[in-house]
Amino acid sequence: MDPKKGFIASLLFLSLVISSCGSGSGTPASPGITKAGFSAELPDCSLPPSDSVYLCKNNSKSTEDIIAIDVHLNSGANVIGAAFDLVIDPSGIEVARKEDRSVDFYPPDPSQEGSLIWKNLFVALKKDTLIIGSSRGRTLGPVKGDIPVVTLKFKKPAGDSPIYFSNNSVIGETGRPLKIPENRWFGGYFTPER
Repeated sequence: MDPKKGFIASLLFLSLVISSCGSGSGTPASPGITKAGFSAELPDCSLPPSDSVYLCKNNSKSTEDIIAIDVHLNSGANVIGAAFDLVIDPSGIEVARKEDRSVDFYPPDPSQEGSLIWKNLFVALKKDTLIIGSSRGRTLGPVKGDIPVVTLKFKKPAGDSPIYFSNNSVIGETGRPLKIPENRWFGGYFTPER
């Protein structure tokens, strides 16, 4: 083998190893995490693409035993409601529950004007799926922009567990679904402490 080609191949291999170690990134399905936690598919929650739905860790509502995850909708069009499922792997992550065994979650904080974001909000768990629905009702009127939907609570993961959207629907002010492409529904990945 030509020594120059061998040297170039060695440099290429070394740069790949260094970049994968330095960036902390893993496979697309399981971003690199070294401590128990959550990694969102959308790397920067402060810059979501338009017309997207995404998950972000809520550090202020997370505790030593609970990981709080915010669901956000970023819409350029007026929205009056949303309904979707979040699928989890119950062998890797457990949804936090209240004393009555219902799903424990936080509604979003009131808007800057002090009004509620959603008039109606529900979260239910059926096997491996969180069913989430929200509605502004007729009295609150439509909203647009970066809209918080709900903060979900999970117990610290026991194993690797993806979380992803299914049965997605965002309702515009006319009562018809808005088109949000499938690749704009950003899930995430829970990882236990290694």
